[in-house]
Amino acid sequence: MGVVRTDKWLEAYLFKWKKATSIHEKIECQRDVIIQPLSEIFLTEDLFGLQHYLIQMGLFGAEQAIEKEYEKWTQQMPWSTIQRQFEELKHKWAGPDVKIYVLPLNDQNSFLEKELGSKTGLTIGNAILLFIRSYTKEEDLKALITHEYHHVCRLKQTKQKESSMILLESMVMEGLAEIAVKEEVGQHYCAPWTTRYDQVWESQLYERLIKPNLYIKGRTNHHIFLYGDEQRGVPLWLGYYVGYKMADTALRKIDRRDLISIPAEIILEKSEI
Repeated sequence: MGVVRTDKWLEAYLFKWKKATSIHEKIECQRDVIIQPLSEIFLTEDLFGLQHYLIQMGLFGAEQAIEKEYEKWTQQMPWSTIQRQFEELKHKWAGPDVKIYVLPLNDQNSFLEKELGSKTGLTIGNAILLFIRSYTKEEDLKALITHEYHHVCRLKQTKQKESSMILLESMVMEGLAEIAVKEEVGQHYCAPWTTRYDQVWESQLYERLIKPNLYIKGRTNHHIFLYGDEQRGVPLWLGYYVGYKMADTALRKIDRRDLISIPAEIILEKSEI
């Protein structure tokens, strides 16, 4: 499997999009050409809901003109860079086959631009969605697919389900994925949240906000701790940062060959957070 030919999707989308005479028709065009084929990996027939969700997660909006982006993509061929990195990791990690969908990033989401460097990814079962810009650098593409494919491999090894996953596992999974980025691509290409609180860290943040909630189940219940919630006093990216520091400090004491499958409880036990 590997990278899906979304270049053909985008070509068909632009052909229809240019003929649309209203924003309503453009939204329908995106739903028909982009959202419909993705619905099978999300196991849903609710195309309206899926379209809204994916735009929130980083997919380009129907009002967004992507002709120039697509032209640059056809010259840069990000699909090839991502496919090569995927094949190397699949061999090295003895990982499963996945479908990888590469699509333009929403240019109206300043949070994604500022906090994630104009790139983001999403792992769903045996599928990965990557949202990027034409100026996303080659090494950043490698870092993005490395992070997301590490999730796929770990989920296969641990057999974790989103509904029963505890917060500790959610954080460790994110931390280990960035350790993989550091080792496979380089520390310079790790996500900004891996060092966000290095100079201002207060242990009471962990003791007060994270430690009492380590065993909360359900990935959707972890968002407040992972991403932060200003209204509830949880700093931005707190859980991601803690997960990375747990993994990074624990690795000094454990066998690095087991990084994909090592239980989160062992990471916690060996860490110095």
